[in-house]
Amino acid sequence: MDRVILAGGGPMACSALKSLQEYFSIVELCSEDEDVRDLVREKDTFIEDFRDSPTSLVVCMGYNTIISKETLETKTIINNHPALLPKYRGSHGLVWSMLNFEKELGFTIHLMNEFIDDGDILEQYKFTYENQTSNEAMSLFDAYIRNNLGRVVKDFTLKKITPIKQDRSLATWVTRRNYSDCVIDFDSSEAMIHRLFRVLVRPYPLPMLRIKNKLYEIDGYKFKRVEYFMHLGRVVNIEGDEVFIKTREGILIVNSLIRRKTQERHKAADLLFIGQRL
Repeated sequence: MDRVILAGGGPMACSALKSLQEYFSIVELCSEDEDVRDLVREKDTFIEDFRDSPTSLVVCMGYNTIISKETLETKTIINNHPALLPKYRGSHGLVWSMLNFEKELGFTIHLMNEFIDDGDILEQYKFTYENQTSNEAMSLFDAYIRNNLGRVVKDFTLKKITPIKQDRSLATWVTRRNYSDCVIDFDSSEAMIHRLFRVLVRPYPLPMLRIKNKLYEIDGYKFKRVEYFMHLGRVVNIEGDEVFIKTREGILIVNSLIRRKTQERHKAADLLFIGQRL
């Protein structure tokens, strides 16, 4: 088989397309992503719906449309997932892996079946977590896809890879996060708040405070470790532009906030007052 379909979009889809182009003469692209479409060669083709193509092999990267059981019976579909399956099946697998303090993070190339991220594994990439941000982890995943996806898919078609069934007893499931999930929960441990600042980095939303029912991203912060009893999430001090907020094991000090809706920048001291509960 020297023809494959790529369905999806996003930055990693660009790397996926480049990798597949090295191993397949023709790639049929099902994508509205202009950055991905710009990488198509003259011999590649565009398709509106991969269900209408006679090509039976499909690779999904950032493809969010639900695929029916009927389609799965007529196509072999390979999916890419940013977590070490069988754990963290579903959306935002990397984020949930990090927030669960996994010692290893990773990426899975697997076959798709009718259940969420349940299909047999073709290959996994993993690395030890050493305080990388989510963006740094995604960069590692992107490089892995660029250098390996085409090889894995080609080797699968040549039966050089034996798919491995997932151990369902180890499976966990997670769902998509939204802006409200980015708001700091001051009932959490300081370790969890620290980790949130490693997870939520640009180009993603930053950790947030909810002030008068409006969301503000924290653009400047530091931690002061000092243990004493005080209401959690309460503003305990303001010095110049710096606002001190009590956490379980210390104080979160913030100085610059960005209104999520408008992207307006504010001094934290202009929005918060001593004694305020967050």
